[in-house]
Amino acid sequence: MIDKRTISLASLGLMGSPIYALNFRLQDILLKRGLIGSGTDLFSFFLYQYVLLGILYLTGVGIVFRRGRHKAMAPHILSIILFFGVMYRLLLVPSQPMLSWDMYRYIWDGRVQAHGINPYRYPPNNEALEKLQDSAIYPYIGRKGSLTIYPAGAQVLFYLLNRLGATSVVAFKGVILLFDMGSIFLLVMLLANLGLNREKVLVYAWNPLIIYELANNGHLDGFVIFFVLLTLWFLIKERPHASVSSLALATSLKLYPFIILPAILREKKFRGLLLFSAIFLVFYLPYLSVGKEVLGYLPEYFTNPYEIFNLGLKAYLLKLFPSMNHWVATKTLGVALIVAAGVVWIKRKKDSADTIMLAYLLAGLLVVLTSASLHPWYILWIIPFLSLFPSPAWLYFSLVIPFSYLKYESPTGTFPEWVRHIEYIPFFILLSMEYVFFQRSSRRLFPWRLPEENSNKN
Repeated sequence: MIDKRTISLASLGLMGSPIYALNFRLQDILLKRGLIGSGTDLFSFFLYQYVLLGILYLTGVGIVFRRGRHKAMAPHILSIILFFGVMYRLLLVPSQPMLSWDMYRYIWDGRVQAHGINPYRYPPNNEALEKLQDSAIYPYIGRKGSLTIYPAGAQVLFYLLNRLGATSVVAFKGVILLFDMGSIFLLVMLLANLGLNREKVLVYAWNPLIIYELANNGHLDGFVIFFVLLTLWFLIKERPHASVSSLALATSLKLYPFIILPAILREKKFRGLLLFSAIFLVFYLPYLSVGKEVLGYLPEYFTNPYEIFNLGLKAYLLKLFPSMNHWVATKTLGVALIVAAGVVWIKRKKDSADTIMLAYLLAGLLVVLTSASLHPWYILWIIPFLSLFPSPAWLYFSLVIPFSYLKYESPTGTFPEWVRHIEYIPFFILLSMEYVFFQRSSRRLFPWRLPEENSNKN
């Protein structure tokens, strides 16, 4: 007899398939049939289908995390989860990025380097690069008048992918898909080694934010997530140098993973810090000929008010305390994050599970306290942790943060205040509830490990 959970998950997977298969083409189909108004723009329609996928996703999460009498799920459930997780991604890879054009800059930076030019030397619209300005990539690059924002490790990756032939959008997304599949594999292995049900990989594999931002938009974060999970894998295998090295690679691609370094350093911390710094800095050696311009657009990104997007806690603080300016709020929250990181640095970690939990907490604090800008793909690296630490707050946030895309359909280009409220108010309430119940109820309501898993090794 087929297990009811198997049937339920297979049914959910099948219901999500046509939405991913048609994705943005579904808008044209419904317009022709008169089922939606002609004024429905791309971002609004994306949110309609995203909400439907979110409902299916949460139903699947509920099935996987539901307590039961049996220690293990039916043997076919993991296969069903992996099958649909891979299929959803494959369906989106051939389509052009619809919500973000960052990938075009990745490909451009690789092309510039393939022609022997330092990517930090010229902005894309510089006349020195005129011969490289084609019709397939160049028109879609954002900030054509600015230097690249991406760190040196990312530039090395862009160059290598160009040399390997990933010079088109589909080819580049194909490589991201391979790393994303690697992330799913690593997460399954982590769950198994920590004695958790492997089926909890559904939290990552079926998350629509992950699927759209990686398989459709092709964000660099797909590579970052892989190396962060590899960091955790080396951690539980008691390979500290490999763990630190992997985290340095992740940070060289995008800077934010550095925040979990205090968590993963358990012994010989200063030696680990030295190794991390050496690996991170060595990527910059090929690019130092441009001097201080090697920082690219980053300094302006962190100081330009125009780049502020989708602020949460900081925005509410500024409303509650009108006398507090943006810089004071930024400094105050930054100090809070530094203090938290310092506490984690000196805290004695009990075991690998405790270390991973602290890394998760620091990652979340970075997003909540200090994000100068919070685009939907900035929280992707939080989602793998949710397979280990079930969090209604972060699950909710991953399903509502795409509403921030509505800024781009606003005639004035301003961020709708109601979007901030539906994103952050329930999120902060849920986070507060989780903290209280986690501390006061022996982790019964928001446990890391369910009772039936305590002795279960999948």
